[in-house]
Amino acid sequence: MAYEGMIAETISMNGDKGEPISAYVARPLGAGPYPGVVLIHHAPGWDEFYRETTRRFAHHGYAAISHNLYHRAGEGKA
Repeated sequence: MAYEGMIAETISMNGDKGEPISAYVARPLGAGPYPGVVLIHHAPGWDEFYRETTRRFAHHGYAAISHNLYHRAGEGKA
């Protein structure tokens, strides 16, 4: 089943040492509950391909998150 509306945004959460980690989250509109999926990016890093893929999972009824595995290098350096 495809969902027409979704919420998609970049968030910041704290890592185990309190460092900020950026993540892109998307989910269908509505209360849910929804099954979840975590996307792990490829070697070049966190890019538009993974944001689009995260949105595609939401379009198909999943709550999805893709976090920046290179957050320790600093924003924009991975």
